[in-house]
Amino acid sequence: MNPFTEGDLLLLLRLIAAHLIVDFLLQPNSWVQERLERKWASPWLYLHALLAAGAAYGLAGEWKAIWLLPIIFASHLLLDGFKSQSKDTLRIFFADQLGHFTVIFLCWIQLADATFFDVGNYLGSNKSNYTFWIVAVAYIVAIGPSGILIGKFTAPWREELGKNPEEEEQEESDEGLQQAGLWIGRLERVLILTFVLFSRFEAIGFLIAAKSVFRFGDIRQSSSRKHAEYILIGTLLSFGFALALGIFANWLIGYFKGLAL
Repeated sequence: MNPFTEGDLLLLLRLIAAHLIVDFLLQPNSWVQERLERKWASPWLYLHALLAAGAAYGLAGEWKAIWLLPIIFASHLLLDGFKSQSKDTLRIFFADQLGHFTVIFLCWIQLADATFFDVGNYLGSNKSNYTFWIVAVAYIVAIGPSGILIGKFTAPWREELGKNPEEEEQEESDEGLQQAGLWIGRLERVLILTFVLFSRFEAIGFLIAAKSVFRFGDIRQSSSRKHAEYILIGTLLSFGFALALGIFANWLIGYFKGLAL
């Protein structure tokens, strides 16, 4: 028997959504760079932690759980502060996110056992709106964290090609538009996720074929085989990540439907 109710699981989704929105959509790269340079002296470090606490408290919808504000603020401040002391690698990224999600999980356990007044009706905490939160989290992951993960995973090859490892999914050629690669990656993941959610897998094949046609010229004209392989790895990672994300979101929606029966 599941010890948690559907409302409890929706609360967890809202807490995750709050973290992802603040950490990946509302945090400009300039804040991250200044934090890496100024460490604990960066004012954006404290503002970011404050936003994380406010978003978690607001989306949780448990207004009597005022303790959530200082816990999220302090944990976010400490984790990001210590992260700024280290090199921004894939391993450090995973360790930082693991710390954030551990705090979120522990807070959720406490909230799930509480009997506070729940205003979740207008936050989507009812059986007719669980799909909204699952889909919302999936799109946030496709737009933000997935691009960062792909960028950090391919960083060694960018360094081998002489590219700036901080430029994630950015310009892929000297003649390319500024940040075109970034938005192409985001759009293709959003499209693939949408196709999977609607079970239109044939459209994914069309998208892959269309991008292959456009990419063929870049790969053929590439002055280096390494550059061609780098493009191919990034494309396959982006497509694969979005495909897996959509499949998991569909499974999770089905799981919630089973709880509602």
